[in-house]
Amino acid sequence: MSSRYDLAVVGAGSAGFSAAIAAAELGARVALIRHGTIGGTCVNIGCVPSKNLIRATATEALYHANNAARFGGMRARGGVEDWRAVIRGKDKLVSSLRRAKYIDLLPNYDTAAYFEGRARLTEGGVAVDGRPIEAGKIIIATGASPAVPPIPGIADVPYLTSTTALALERLPGSLLVLGGGYTGCELGQMFARADVEVTIVDILPILAAGEPEISRALAGYLREEDIAIWENVETLAIRTTSCGIALDISAGGRSETLGAEQLLVATGRRPNTEDMGLREARVVLLPNGGIRVDEHMRTSKPGVYAAGDVTGRDPFVYMAAYGAKLAAENALTGDKKRYDATAMPAIVFTDPQVGNGRAYRSGGARKGAAGQEFDTGARSGPAGARGARHQGPDQAGRRR
Repeated sequence: MSSRYDLAVVGAGSAGFSAAIAAAELGARVALIRHGTIGGTCVNIGCVPSKNLIRATATEALYHANNAARFGGMRARGGVEDWRAVIRGKDKLVSSLRRAKYIDLLPNYDTAAYFEGRARLTEGGVAVDGRPIEAGKIIIATGASPAVPPIPGIADVPYLTSTTALALERLPGSLLVLGGGYTGCELGQMFARADVEVTIVDILPILAAGEPEISRALAGYLREEDIAIWENVETLAIRTTSCGIALDISAGGRSETLGAEQLLVATGRRPNTEDMGLREARVVLLPNGGIRVDEHMRTSKPGVYAAGDVTGRDPFVYMAAYGAKLAAENALTGDKKRYDATAMPAIVFTDPQVGNGRAYRSGGARKGAAGQEFDTGARSGPAGARGARHQGPDQAGRRR
């Protein structure tokens, strides 16, 4: 296929594929350029593997077996016999879905060409590992990566992210989770139900971007399962110890030290915008590192669009696919469609689950049932809050 394309799509995850397929269905010549693993976050390191493990530990095999005594005359006991086998099953599922939903789709679109390599913006297109590719329009859909909070000492401490935690072949005896957003709560409960001693720490209440009543209710349920929760704290420093790691915090005017065998950092995600020539091309970034786009998904540079997690907003796979399809159609047919997230659904896959189907202004301040406003931007996680009220673990915070 010619090296001149109507559209170049940088990123081969859900947003990238959505944009490339939409463009190909319009008859456009498309260059799809892989940035990271084909399939992106959801199928490889996000929705699919996490929900598979949550289903195994938190909602079916283990938890239901261990709670069968709720029904008269029933008794059962579940336990993890071979965690490596559980991980191998998860990996098999991920591999099969990556092939079925992404790799095997490519041959169905004759006007789409696939490239692998590092892409940078150039005049008139992009360069992939130095190879020029001419394109009339460009869509950036490079996703996001786990963010690490600026806690003193964290650079010298081994830690897990949501990616590496889902690949552990051995369960730790105890786990300290930094961040009480949806990832921290989901994975924290999952590991707790696999008999790991879990502590969740946040500078805000857990699920702080939602309704405070829901946050308090979920915290209560998690504490009933012996998950220790420290909310509204200041994180001071972190270090390694002979037993694992230790986190120093200030809580309600008192200094506390929390220890665990391993640390899981779940403090949000950072858009992948490095080393792409964006600043040189005068593509404006948001304070959270995301690419600024308007309602048509246009960036500040004419002819360049962006969609998905790289925009630093609405970090859900269905919103990435929706925004990318809209970006492709606008790039090729004249910017007629507008991005609308006023009724965006969201689910937190804890048990009980937390659902949000309200209408709200995307990326700005939401209003709760009582009329209060709260921020819906990217969570920075447990770093830097000072003088906040503390709510530490109660008696249910200790493992039985």
